[in-house]
Amino acid sequence: MANLLRTTSRRAFTLIELLVVIAIIAILVALLLPAVQQAREAARQTACRNNLKQLGIAFHNYHDQHRILPPSSTSDVDSGVWVSSPQRFHLHGWASLILPAVDGANIFNRINYNVSAFDASNLPMATIVLPVYRCPSFSGPDHSTDPLYTQFGQYALRNYVGMGATDIGRLWKDPDGVFYYRSRTRFSDISDGLSNTIFTAETRDTGAAVWIDGSAAAIASRRYDAGNPPSYAGPEISINYYPYYLTDRDGSGNKAFDSLDCVWGPSSFHPGGAFHLLGDGSVRFLSQHINADLYQALSSRAGGEVANE
Repeated sequence: MANLLRTTSRRAFTLIELLVVIAIIAILVALLLPAVQQAREAARQTACRNNLKQLGIAFHNYHDQHRILPPSSTSDVDSGVWVSSPQRFHLHGWASLILPAVDGANIFNRINYNVSAFDASNLPMATIVLPVYRCPSFSGPDHSTDPLYTQFGQYALRNYVGMGATDIGRLWKDPDGVFYYRSRTRFSDISDGLSNTIFTAETRDTGAAVWIDGSAAAIASRRYDAGNPPSYAGPEISINYYPYYLTDRDGSGNKAFDSLDCVWGPSSFHPGGAFHLLGDGSVRFLSQHINADLYQALSSRAGGEVANE
């Protein structure tokens, strides 16, 4: 009977043992978390690359149909969202014009291209966030934060921008890239070769990168320097350079309301650089430390440079 009444005692964890177990779990999580984050970023990069490949196919389809590539803007270089009553100008851009080739025919058919991109009739379409124009790694807002846009409504952003020139001065006058104001670039005009010419790059800008608007749908390969006319180019390339383009600052550094800043040019949330679409439809990740002359050579359509890495 005594044996039946005998109870067995179980030894519990001591506080030190519990702390050791917690520490081991924390170490395992710390080791695994970077691997998980890298896997997620790899998946996002794949999706971003696929978006750019779709743009490449769309540009080729557009060229097959129209015998030219779409312009960055259908209006002149001095016309944009920064002018008084931008509804006076057409201002449609490449991202709007290629919609049928990126599964956006339903939106394309509802945009009134007979009037301005800023006409009130086009605002319901302009507010739509288009996944094909969004990098999955982009952690910014869905719509532009610049007051030049918000005064009219919600304008959805894009994360891809056309390469228009090697520097801002040439973007304004005698552009040497592929996409620029009122451009009518043909494949035959790209004598540097499609595989050696950048068509589009990523951008993380949250102000100027509105997909329906052509005002700032093209950028240059070198960052803006107001004190260096006529090229207005700094020595640095524009990949992940901040700020890429600032204008009309008052003495306190505040932006004047009648200017449109583009603080990020070619840029991304991917570490170390940004994806670029080349004319042959290939997509390459270009480092922010790429040789400046090489990047400039890749940005021109007919510069005659030898773009060797």
